[in-house]
Amino acid sequence: MWKKTFFFLFILSLVELSCKTEVKPLQTDTDSIPNEEKLVKINDKLFSIPSPVQVSKLVKNLNLPYNKELLNSPKNYANYSTSFKRALNLGIYGANLGYLHIYEQLPDAAQYLATIKMLSKDLDLINSFNEATMKRIEGSKNNKDSLIYIMSNVYRNADSYLMNNERTDIGVLILAGGWIETLFMMTQLSKQSKDKELVSRIGEQKHPLDNLIELLRPYYGKQQSKEFDKFLESLVDLATTYDGVVIEYSFEKPTVFADKKLTVINSKTKTIINEQQLKEITRMVATIRGKIVE
Repeated sequence: MWKKTFFFLFILSLVELSCKTEVKPLQTDTDSIPNEEKLVKINDKLFSIPSPVQVSKLVKNLNLPYNKELLNSPKNYANYSTSFKRALNLGIYGANLGYLHIYEQLPDAAQYLATIKMLSKDLDLINSFNEATMKRIEGSKNNKDSLIYIMSNVYRNADSYLMNNERTDIGVLILAGGWIETLFMMTQLSKQSKDKELVSRIGEQKHPLDNLIELLRPYYGKQQSKEFDKFLESLVDLATTYDGVVIEYSFEKPTVFADKKLTVINSKTKTIINEQQLKEITRMVATIRGKIVE
């Protein structure tokens, strides 16, 4: 089953350098935050998806000012008339909602909740936003932690509904939209801050990107829209760019606290990504995202 596959997800890319280009590698250690991941099972295959906790903590620690320009405006909702666009942008608005909560922009968050509800209706997911849920959301609109908890359950219920009704393709597109938007925000933030951990998180999206492509691949050319096929092709191009990113991994046994039902990951990774690769990834992600939200 899917387990909290949505809310706001994070990942990234890279490109091979010309032999004439000399670029100094940026080496980043990522020991400070556990490498938490969710396992998603689709079509009898397991895929690892990064945990939302990592990026939310990271963005907070950057101490960068809130930037509303990073978000997809709710006004664009009227432009999304196909299931393809609606599903991707439902994922994008979900990622935006996470960003708004990090910066405690609760009034703006209300607009995004309304847009998410409308897209859910369009995709026949309104059961996730039933009357009882909306009352809980209304009662928690000034409580950031409660609202995040409620919305996490909403998306989990939507995932379950899509799986049970053989609409996995819609679910995967929602996931893809959230992934793209979080990656877009991280790459844009990297223009303001060359924080090593942020750059490393971008590089670490190499393998989740491969996973996402595998999730989408079964629907390629199978009576999906031409937009779908072009979207997948753009992700494959991004993965080609990511091929140059090097991720070194050293395993260490995790620490288990049975009484707290907690497992601490002690393994370490080092991501090697250079400035040119980061620049190209940033450009490609912005292009992919731009076509989705237009």
